[in-house]
Parts: sequence; structure tokens; C-alpha cells
Amino acid sequence: MRQRLLPLLFLLPLGAVHAQLGDKLRDLLASDTAAPPDHDTTYIVSYRERLVVSAVTTFRSVNVDLEGTDRTLSYTTNSASQFGFGLDYKWLSVEATFQIPAWSASVPGLGSTTSRGFGLGITGRRLWGRAFWNRTQGFYLDEAARWVPDWTERTPTPVRGDLVNNTVLATANFALSTKQRFSQNAALFQMERQKKSAGTFVVGASAWLTDVRGDSALLTAAQTDTFGLAVRFSSVRRAVVGMSVGYTHTFAFWHKGFITLAVLPGLAYQYQEIRAENGATVQGGSGAGLSEFRIGAGFNGDAWYMAMVLAYYYSTGKLDERIGLGTTYGFARFALGLRFGGPRIKGLDKVGL
Repeated sequence: MRQRLLPLLFLLPLGAVHAQLGDKLRDLLASDTAAPPDHDTTYIVSYRERLVVSAVTTFRSVNVDLEGTDRTLSYTTNSASQFGFGLDYKWLSVEATFQIPAWSASVPGLGSTTSRGFGLGITGRRLWGRAFWNRTQGFYLDEAARWVPDWTERTPTPVRGDLVNNTVLATANFALSTKQRFSQNAALFQMERQKKSAGTFVVGASAWLTDVRGDSALLTAAQTDTFGLAVRFSSVRRAVVGMSVGYTHTFAFWHKGFITLAVLPGLAYQYQEIRAENGATVQGGSGAGLSEFRIGAGFNGDAWYMAMVLAYYYSTGKLDERIGLGTTYGFARFALGLRFGGPRIKGLDKVGL
């Protein structure tokens, strides 16, 4: 009997620690409606008890850059616009967007780009995080005159309809200020309103997975020689994990107007696999940098809101001592949302909703 009890006695502290961590995380995200406000009410108005439904339009730009010492070869998208909706309630935000071909303003002669995405966000008073997935297919060669011999404006631009970029990006940030005057929910999802200007320094962590692949090599034989590469490659898979330290601020004006910005530079570790045209896997360099920049503006009223946010993520790392590979992901998001009452679904209160 004693031998059976020993493992149980050992597991009891672990269970208590797990419960404490779970309670602590829920306290950071959720709020007790019966408790006093967890924020400075002279700076923040909260609508967290109301469901917000938003119509969303995004324009996404995805670049794949091969960076030499004196030149950069870029594949880029041709109007990757998406349309969809978002649902926001308390600490949870969900968003789905997809492309509608008839509404996409593509430039003739640069091929066709299709894209779709899904985002999930959790936003507490001092802890917030967001993860999203985006798939984009169809790229064209930027500045074709520099890379294609005898190319003229009457010559078709090289397009890669087979080229696909899958991106998964997750970020988590923690506000260093304890004054509870800055609202990330007001800045990004408008479930709160910033009454007075406020900001905070933040520390964060991020993970970025990018998979770029085509049916054939990304570079021609001549371009491979130009960059001094030993092999031609048809796909690159990159995983980046990084830390950042930065600052975010929201400027409030005219009672319900706002401008928000964030600058979060960071350092990251990268691992990447390059698949050659013959199917062999070649590992590239491991150093990388990862940065996030964001700016937004809008109107945030009691019954509805309207906002636009521009965000830009950039990662770069070495394929070898001479060549670097850069991946750029940027988007402009326009949303128009209406506030409703709570959903009144049983069981949501158990997870703070």
C-alpha cells in the first residue's frame, strides 16, 4: 500500500502547480465582472461584455527575396485582397478571410494570386497574443528587366502560378506598465476604447513558420550562377523563434478617435531546409532577425467602430556566407463592426467568456 501511495504523493504537488498556473493564466485573460475594474476607468471604456461582429477587408503582400551583396531578386503577389468577418468577445477574437476573384484588383499581365487566411487572438489586460495562418498562391518576378535578358515592357512578365507560400505566425506580448492605462483591445479589436492617450513598453516572443515551394526551381540556371549558388532549389521551409522588446502607444483624440502604433524589433533563431531541384535537402544558415511594425487609426463609438491597421513582419537569414533569403509579410486590414449583447451560451463562463 505504501508503494502505491508514493507516486500519488509525488503527483499531488504537480497537480497543484498545474491548477495554479491555469488559474493565473485565466486571471490574466479574463476579468471578474463582480470585482472592481481591472483598469483605470479615466483612460479606458470597456465593451468586453458585448459581442462585436465585424466585416473585414484585408490586402496582403507577400514577398520572397533572394538577397545578394548588391542586388535582390523578388517574387511578389498580384493583389492578394481578402474579405471576411470577425467575432470578438471578452478576451477572444476570431477572424476568417478569403479571396473573391470578382472583387480583386489584379494588374493585367502579372498573373493571378489567390489567398485565404484565419486568425485567432487572446487579449488580456497585460498579456495578449495572436496567431494566424495565410496561404497565398501565384507570384510574379519583380523588376524583370534586371533578371531576364532582352526583356522589354512588351515582353510578358515571368509569373509563377505554381509558387505557394504558407505562413503561420504567432506572437505573444506582455505589457511592462502596471498602471493599467493602455488597452490592447482598444488598439486592435475595439472591444474597449482608449479615452486618453497611453502606452507601454512590452516584451514579447514570436514564432514564424514559412513554407515556400514550386513545381520547379525558383531560379533559372543563369540566376543561380549570378548568386553563386551550388544548386538550384524549388522549396524553402523556415522556422523562426524570437524575442522582442518594444513600445506600443495609442493616441486618443476627439473623444472617440484614435491612432495606434507599435515598434517591436527583435532577435531570432532560424532553422531552414532548402530542397534542391533533384529532391536533396540542403540546410541553410541559422541566424535571423525578426521585426514587427504596426500602425492603425479609426473611430471607436459606443454602438459601432471603424478602423484600419497596417502591419509589417520581416525575417531574414543566410542561405550561405554570400546569399540571404528574406520573407516579408504585410497586410492592411479595414474593419467595420457592430456591438451586440452577450451571446448567453451556457458553459462559456468556465473559460472566462
